[in-house]
Order: sequence, then C-alpha cells, then structure tokens
Amino acid sequence: MRRSLAPSILGLLLACTVAACGESGGDGDGETGEASGSAGEAGEADSGPTSEWCDPTDDWDPASAAFEEEVLSLVNQARAQGADCGSAGSFGAAPPLGMQSQLRCAARMHSLDMEVRGFFNHSNPDGDGPAQRAEFAGYSWSAIGENIAQGYPTPQAVMDGWMGSDGHCSNIMGSQYSHIGVGHYEGNQWTQVSGSPR
Repeated sequence: MRRSLAPSILGLLLACTVAACGESGGDGDGETGEASGSAGEAGEADSGPTSEWCDPTDDWDPASAAFEEEVLSLVNQARAQGADCGSAGSFGAAPPLGMQSQLRCAARMHSLDMEVRGFFNHSNPDGDGPAQRAEFAGYSWSAIGENIAQGYPTPQAVMDGWMGSDGHCSNIMGSQYSHIGVGHYEGNQWTQVSGSPR
C-alpha cells in the first residue's frame, strides 16, 4: 500500500516536473510534463562551471555533502531495481544518474533559501522555480524534475518518503533524466533536482 502526500511525523514533501514548454508542475503531487530533446548519456556527470550565483555553495558543510552523496547512491539503487509509483505508473530499471555540479548548485541554493527565508515550496518568494534555478546555475535543460522535503533526518528517511509518494517516485525513476543534483541544508531541508541537458 502506498502512502499519500499527507504530511508525516517526519516531514513534508512536494514534487513538480518541468517540460521544455515551461513549468507544468507546482506544489502538488504527481504533476508531470513531457520532455523534449535527447536526454544525453545516462549517468554522465558533467562538472561544467557554475555561475557566480552558486558562490554561497562553495564552502558547503561536509556532513551535508556526504548526505547528498548518500541520496545519489539510494536514487541509483532504486533506479536499478525499478519501482511501482502507484498512480504515476510502474517503472522498469533505468540507467544511473550522475551528480551534476550545476544541478547540485541549484538544489543546494534552494535548500539554503528555504531555510533562510522560512518557506517550503518549489517557487521561492521571488517567484523563481526549478527551471529558473537550473538556468541561474548555468544548466541548459530540456526537462527538469524537482523533489523537496523538510524535516527528514537522514538520506534513507527522505528517500523512503519520496519513494512512498507517487509523484516523487516518478521524478526519481524517470528514464528521461540523465543528471541529478542533491542539496541538503541544516534544519533538514532537502532538494533533489533531476535534469536532461538541451
């Protein structure tokens, strides 16, 4: 039996997906969009340069960075096995994702922003969403999916939450994605961005 998106004792979750035509997702669960363009080689970890917008992530907490790497490992374990994402469909095994520096910046900046400005949403108080953050970081995308969570104390806990929710699960399992960025910040703010390059 799958869990609903209702807040749990551990924390809150939100998922959205963005397509090349613009934002198709918002604050709900299970919102989807169609990607256009090629996904590139799965698992390819591009370490392209990030923009000056990413400067606040230069001295990231090593414990948070280790949590991010653990989420990457858990994501790729899930993708290797395939998953039933309930109303979002069943997914077979998918190629592993590579941690991409620009998407990692976008994820870290959103987790930092949520903690500092005290909000929990895909759009920040200025109205910027996942697509804009990826672009600010220097990532040219054809598809973007974002999962956020708040209050989960460990990588395993946040992954259990995401995989137990249809929309979050489909963002993790989507074969259209080849890159990932994960951002964890104090206060247990989590952002996971999956992307395909243009």
